[in-house]
Amino acid sequence: MERSWYAFYDEGVGHSIDYPGLPMKAHFSKWVDKNPDKPYLIWGDKQLTYKEANSIACKLSSSIISLGYVKGDRIALMTTNLPEYVICLQACWKLGAAIVPTNPMYTVPELTHQFGDSGTKIVFAEAQFANKVVEIIKNGKTSIEKLVVIQTANKVEFKAADYIFDYNDLVAEGEDKEPDIEVTSADLSMLQYTGGTTGLSKGCLLSNSNLEAMAYQDVEWFKPPFAISEEIVAMAAMPLYHIYGFNTSVNMMMVAGGTIIVVNGPSPDNLLKNINEHEPNYFAAVPAMIYGLNNHPDIGKSKIKSIKAMICGSSPLAVEGLNTFEKLSGAVITEGYGLSETSNVLTCTPFYTKRKIGSVGLPWPDVDIKIVDLEEGTKEMPNGEPGELIAKGPQIMSGYWNNPEETANVLRDGWLYTGDIATIDDDGFITIVDRKKDMILCSGFNVFCREIDEVMYKNPKVLDACAIGIPDPKRGETPKIFIILKPGQTMTEDEVKDYCRQYLAPYKVPTHVEFINELPRTSVGKPMRNALRQQEKAKNNQ
Repeated sequence: MERSWYAFYDEGVGHSIDYPGLPMKAHFSKWVDKNPDKPYLIWGDKQLTYKEANSIACKLSSSIISLGYVKGDRIALMTTNLPEYVICLQACWKLGAAIVPTNPMYTVPELTHQFGDSGTKIVFAEAQFANKVVEIIKNGKTSIEKLVVIQTANKVEFKAADYIFDYNDLVAEGEDKEPDIEVTSADLSMLQYTGGTTGLSKGCLLSNSNLEAMAYQDVEWFKPPFAISEEIVAMAAMPLYHIYGFNTSVNMMMVAGGTIIVVNGPSPDNLLKNINEHEPNYFAAVPAMIYGLNNHPDIGKSKIKSIKAMICGSSPLAVEGLNTFEKLSGAVITEGYGLSETSNVLTCTPFYTKRKIGSVGLPWPDVDIKIVDLEEGTKEMPNGEPGELIAKGPQIMSGYWNNPEETANVLRDGWLYTGDIATIDDDGFITIVDRKKDMILCSGFNVFCREIDEVMYKNPKVLDACAIGIPDPKRGETPKIFIILKPGQTMTEDEVKDYCRQYLAPYKVPTHVEFINELPRTSVGKPMRNALRQQEKAKNNQ
């Protein structure tokens, strides 16, 4: 397969990869055998070597079997960023279990849906959130049989019950022996649930093969700054229960063989503290993290220059923020795009060959992408014309768990229909225009929310912006934009509209402007347009 984008790959990055076809546990075992005394997990002033982490995972896997586990059972991991999360994951993979990463901030109804839909049997939960699971078990609406509580510094007491177990007790009681369970690359390794922004969240079926491909693609793309992958010291500040945080630290290290710094709470102070104490050379971030570090008063006397390379995703990174961070750190930032359905990444900007501002870069090795018409999704659009982005690749899910209708809707003839509107240029660089569901139909014209956002990002007074469509009696829908100003700046509604008129056709200019202090965001920093729409709807219904 020859594609225009190969010409802009960094030197040494292959167009295709030879995947060994091994289960994920085999990749971890390789590094345990090769570098047993190398630090695997670092958190605060503590660390575990590969050998030590493997020993704990073996003991835990033994105890999971004693709880009645059968190969193929789903096991949920419900914690913030803790070393125990990674250990639990390794223990589950030794057994051939399908892990169900779970946002601990979810409400009981949200958790009930996810646990019920997945058929989860065992939940590993951080103590401060575990009472939600207790409530769900008592409601009897799921198949959860066991709750394993992970205690942290702030110990939480639980009323004794035959279904509640302590994580440390299970480790202490387990046998330090690799379980004799055959796991293949085709076996399900993860049920990654989508964010549920278009309805109930759906479980993406990700096999060992999918995650292996994703990890190899990660390492391949990062060859230019990290010729020796074992030298990577990754700062895991993104939530590990999210596909982005999981893939760019834990999953990538399964093949890279590097070290993971587990960061619990990505505040600027905490990020800088970990940078100064552990000197990571790589980390995955969202724009808010970068802006926070850029504006930290102690950034100039920190060890920020330890960072060689980064990946940034979830929402667009302002040019000013990118340039400032690269100047402060000397690092190179690659910006990426992907979904839960794709094990995370589909495209990234190259490190050294060419940068196109606003683009999410080029398709990764072994990934093919087309831009097709929005109506039927069968006609490939000319370069530069917007359409739906569809993709093929070895990291793409096989479908949604117990949801053949939605599976058939997004997987057609081997292509994943992403629901994202994008353009591709003659060089193969892709620009995300919007989500199909975020497109505003204004007087018969298609208006893309992201296009309005991008215009306001250029304004030096604006820190962040997010446009939505709101009902309009004459136009059907009309654009409204929410704006967060930089500290000390002032701006009027008319100023915003006048600024937009310089860059946008009249029908795209927001007719409504609201200045706010904070945007509703997902756990990985994406602005939640749907939440803003719901706020507007609630206002109108008052």
